[in-house]
Amino acid sequence: MHANPRPVVGLQIRRTDKIGTEAAFHALSEYMKWTEHWFKIEAARRGAPLQKRVFIATDDPTVVTEAKEKYKDYEVYADVGIAASAQMSNRYTDASLLGVITDIRMLSQCDYLVCTFSSQVCRMGYELMQVLRGDAGHRFHSLDDLYYYGGQHAHEQIVVEAYTWETPGEIDIEVGDVIGVAGNHWNGFSKGTNRRTGQVGLYPSYKVRENWRIVDFPPM
Repeated sequence: MHANPRPVVGLQIRRTDKIGTEAAFHALSEYMKWTEHWFKIEAARRGAPLQKRVFIATDDPTVVTEAKEKYKDYEVYADVGIAASAQMSNRYTDASLLGVITDIRMLSQCDYLVCTFSSQVCRMGYELMQVLRGDAGHRFHSLDDLYYYGGQHAHEQIVVEAYTWETPGEIDIEVGDVIGVAGNHWNGFSKGTNRRTGQVGLYPSYKVRENWRIVDFPPM
């Protein structure tokens, strides 16, 4: 696939009902930090400066205004009508349904995604990107969760190096412990439950490995 001569980074910024329940608040600056990283790397890879463009899918119309005011070196694309239709008072309308379908489609066609995988809109955009581009595993950055889908087996890891907690909120882990993963905090620590002790808290991400489930597929 040829490189897009006018690359666009898609931002999916979920607010309203998610904040304080399923997900933490993430400021626009957090999304733009990773957007800026991507454009710098892409410009170096192509050997030429790029006009920076973002497409914003959100349920908070004020985000669009903020982006246009604070990031004047970016071209900002968004539909504030769709953002308004995603408000809780309008969410279960035909217009809101059409809006979220449009957002998912637009996100899937972007060159890179910065979003929160706690949002199904973000994950669906990423999944559709796989259909359009093949392996898109290097085309996203999630500010919170790892990728998952509803109904999957529990995500678990195996401890390969012991750790004794040093600050409140951390947990002890021993070699061989199985950890039920709640999420990666992207600061060197992940959060999870030690299946052996029942403790819930943070642990160093580099001291574990994936607990792969190996399934036999016998010949027919």
